Amino acid sequence: MISLQALEDLSRDLATRSGGLSVYDMRVDGERLDGAPQRTRYAKHQTLLRSYQGRYVLLPDAAPAGSIVADLMRRYEPSAMQALDALRADLEDELINPILQKASAASAAEDARSYIEALLPTIRTAPPSRFLSYLEASPHREHHYRHFLIQSSADLLAEASASALGVIGEFGAPQSALFRILIDEFGYGEHAKKHSQLFRKTMSGFGLNTEYNAYWPLWDTPALEVHNTIHCLFQSSRHFFKQVGFLLFAETAYQHSTGEHFRYLKKHHPSVDGTYFAEHAHIDIHHTRMVVEEVVVPLIDKFGPEVGHEILTGAEATRAVFAAGDAHMLALALAFDAAAADGRARHGVRPTIPTGAAVTPEAARTVSTQFQLGGMGWILDPSAFEGFPAGSVGRMEVQG
Repeated sequence: MISLQALEDLSRDLATRSGGLSVYDMRVDGERLDGAPQRTRYAKHQTLLRSYQGRYVLLPDAAPAGSIVADLMRRYEPSAMQALDALRADLEDELINPILQKASAASAAEDARSYIEALLPTIRTAPPSRFLSYLEASPHREHHYRHFLIQSSADLLAEASASALGVIGEFGAPQSALFRILIDEFGYGEHAKKHSQLFRKTMSGFGLNTEYNAYWPLWDTPALEVHNTIHCLFQSSRHFFKQVGFLLFAETAYQHSTGEHFRYLKKHHPSVDGTYFAEHAHIDIHHTRMVVEEVVVPLIDKFGPEVGHEILTGAEATRAVFAAGDAHMLALALAFDAAAADGRARHGVRPTIPTGAAVTPEAARTVSTQFQLGGMGWILDPSAFEGFPAGSVGRMEVQG
């Protein structure tokens, strides 16, 4: 397990290397940790995220005032990257491997072919999203949906960058099928149709900043857990078959969930571009078929049941983190609305993104000033935050 001192030392180094561009901001909340479980887990997930981001080619939306080459050299300096990556295995062992182990145990008795046959009908007949159902009747739906988009941006503003790491190499015909799915995600070479660009349009409809990494101070622990679980699978080739399981579940689930989101936006926010969700609801039908027929079945036929179990482990791990993220989104909306009804919170956020100290529910009693909670609004009475769901993260403005 990584020591608090190691996290603090690394946090100082990452802050020094961050510079002034949001796309290269590598800060984590690893300083002055006191062992509080939620705050420590949050800082560890942030650190794991920064390690994974080191595999991305990142450029700012606009040319900086200074040297872009100097910024690039600082962000990707090899010895500093090695120091960060040296913590990755321990972080994955603590944060992600328990999820994978639980998924492996849950799917141990499952027959892969039966699982696949039941997956789509089960998802299609699932009840509506409880989060979206709550928003249907909420007068504050815009704030909650803005929060949802901010949390989702941790992954979706660089959509498919993780899975791109899973198609390099040489592993036969399934590689070609996976690559065809990947190029769909990247708009088949047309930048305007790239899925991350479509997501930017949806964010813009809510007045949000669309630069990758700009909202890192507002991402909470469940959002980071989804992002990091996906990357744990795709940034290590030993998890190749689990990667396939992620695609199996995600592409199938997106057929249903993105359709719900598209209909929600069309009904309640008709001026917002919802093409991102409409595109997924359509194309993921084909992606599921491709994953099953051209990847999953051929791999099981060739390598046997143990591969089937690995694929199901990846699928069930994905189901688990998706479900946890959805449940947290609803619990947070309920908690915030209750606090607002009592006059202890206020819906609505300022245009600037606060970058002061992070606040978790367990430490709320030590805070004496208001702070922002994601895209929903401001916690006016810090004591109200003590009852919020674990993993919630508020952000104070820079003092002075």
